Amino acid sequence: MASNQFRRNGMTATRRSVLVGAASAAALAGCGRTPSRPAGDVIAAGQPAALLIWAVARERLAGWPRRPSEDALSALPSLAADLPELGSLSGVGQAANLEALAALQPRLVIDYGDTDPENQQLGGRMKARIGVDWRLIDGALTRIPEAIREAGTLLDADQAADGLADEAARVLDRWRRAPGGAAFYYARGADGLETGFRGSLATEVLEGAGWTNVAEGSRDIGRVTREQVAAWDPEVLVTLSRDFVAAARNDAVWRTRRDGGRRRLLLLPDTPFGWLDRPPSINRLLACAWLANPAGAPMAVASLTRRLYGMAPAEVAMPQWIR
Repeated sequence: MASNQFRRNGMTATRRSVLVGAASAAALAGCGRTPSRPAGDVIAAGQPAALLIWAVARERLAGWPRRPSEDALSALPSLAADLPELGSLSGVGQAANLEALAALQPRLVIDYGDTDPENQQLGGRMKARIGVDWRLIDGALTRIPEAIREAGTLLDADQAADGLADEAARVLDRWRRAPGGAAFYYARGADGLETGFRGSLATEVLEGAGWTNVAEGSRDIGRVTREQVAAWDPEVLVTLSRDFVAAARNDAVWRTRRDGGRRRLLLLPDTPFGWLDRPPSINRLLACAWLANPAGAPMAVASLTRRLYGMAPAEVAMPQWIR
């Protein structure tokens, strides 16, 4: 991705800092890999599973359930753009063509997310229809290290997965001990009026680090009004949307608190994938690393970016406080 795009994100980690430790990361990426291992033989049921497979053994991924944006693809190795869009088997997004998937003769389907009875039954039905082994891995944020190790075993990449899992465990340990943060409202989308309510998966990363979600009334994602946001009176607006930042940065209704003070606005990176919930996969580790130690995060985020995505752009985007 072009450097000027990352500079618009504010604080950045330079290529020089990214390359520190690159040799060790590259060595880890090659651990446990053999030339004879099959390529493109594993289907991701949904986008969260695709990111997990990509991080652990990207050459095994048969395609994307949903093709990433061009901005995202430019921040990933060239293999990402070469992979076809296959559609989703998880019930989220454009459904896959089961006959077309079966024609690929995959060895395995991996799903990554909730392990409730509904998803387990879905996996059973899909396995029967396409005749391929289906494995559902627990997608809980706090179980990311275990998910990485399980994926490593399934993908014949145990040694590479172990290194990433160990780093993920260290990140989550620091995240759990974060000093806490502000009362926030998560503004999703260009108008900022979609949010994750307290206790939702969409805001788990922030809440787990001791930030207080002001949005109450549900436990999922939903629409609200500007009057509701004003009544909740958050200290901080958190968003992944540049369009929302452009609309809200000088808007008195969004930026003015009940006591007349100015409400802060925090833009989190969303390239190649969002730091909070788009998709809810191992990409959330980047937000955990930053929340654990904002001042010291650039090096940790740069290292983790390389291990998750396979390449480090010239500058790694960091969160930006908008004036």
